[in-house]
Amino acid sequence: MLDTNKNQQLIERLQIDLLKWFEKSKRDLPFRRTRDPYYIWISEIMAQQTQIDTLIPYYNRFIQNFPTVFCLAQASEDAVIKAWEGLGYYSRARNLHQAARIIVSEHQGSMPSSFAELIKLPGIGPYTGGAIASIAFNEKVSAVDGNVLRVISRYCNSFDDIGDAKTKKSITRWIETILPEAAGDFNEALMELGAMICTPKNAKCPFCPIRSGCQSDAAGTTGLIPVKKKKTKQLTKKMEVGIITQNGELFFVRRPDSGLLSGMWSFPITETTVSSGQDIKIKLAENFCELSQPVFIGTSRHVFSHIIWDMSIYGFKLDNLVCETATTPYLVSDQDDSRSDCQFKALSQVDDLALPVAFSKLLGLLTDF
Repeated sequence: MLDTNKNQQLIERLQIDLLKWFEKSKRDLPFRRTRDPYYIWISEIMAQQTQIDTLIPYYNRFIQNFPTVFCLAQASEDAVIKAWEGLGYYSRARNLHQAARIIVSEHQGSMPSSFAELIKLPGIGPYTGGAIASIAFNEKVSAVDGNVLRVISRYCNSFDDIGDAKTKKSITRWIETILPEAAGDFNEALMELGAMICTPKNAKCPFCPIRSGCQSDAAGTTGLIPVKKKKTKQLTKKMEVGIITQNGELFFVRRPDSGLLSGMWSFPITETTVSSGQDIKIKLAENFCELSQPVFIGTSRHVFSHIIWDMSIYGFKLDNLVCETATTPYLVSDQDDSRSDCQFKALSQVDDLALPVAFSKLLGLLTDF
């Protein structure tokens, strides 16, 4: 990082030029029209792992459904998950719901106004806590995300690995030594610059407001920075999905409380090695008698952040009533967890379920089944 004593002029240029640019060029986003910490909190949680342009309609819908923290706290978890549907990383929604209940029960419905208190809430880490505290309450605390790491690494011509916790901690501390009085605006400006100008590839350096002080631009190293070690290769799993139909209705199960897509609804699914339909049939036979032979419907692939599911989908028809054994706990997930939550739903009622994209996109394969 730049020495704050030796490079005071470069730091002042960063502060002044960046804030001027932000005031003039920042995007008109719905959550920038308010300083209400509740709205800022929702937007920051949604912005994790999601592009801003993508999240705006979800944000508007979520706020319409839950306009206050009281509304969010009083809602059922299913309703919150349903409103979140399509954004993925559903633990974010559960943490929001849990935190809302804590805010109502322990803080009388008022968001904690300090970074130290905010990070005690579920789902709020150093970045989100810093963003809320600085933007809503103008606390002089940093909010360092991937955009900020990139901007500062380039401005300081740093080749430190931004995937290393030590590097992030070093950049966080450095930013906190140079935060101006308008701390929230400065944090937002750094994020905005990273999103709009100082992009990961093909950075728009000629349009950068802080180019005159950028050390990597001067050294010609912008394309080499930031340094980040390659991620671990995603694990691919072969999965079998069972589609059970009875009297025009489809069978759904609720997934376990932990792991991928926890607590959401899905078709029965299990890990396999052969993809012949027999593994999912064995699972289903524990709870259903006289299952038909599996009918191959098609394949689908769903990519998570660290796992890829290669799914083979098989259909089963129940001509008679479900066996009494179907009321026993239903073994469903690839993690061998037991759940008793299961139900049949007509295709027209599927929208009532919090059904993740991994499974909702399979509905298009069922037209001929």
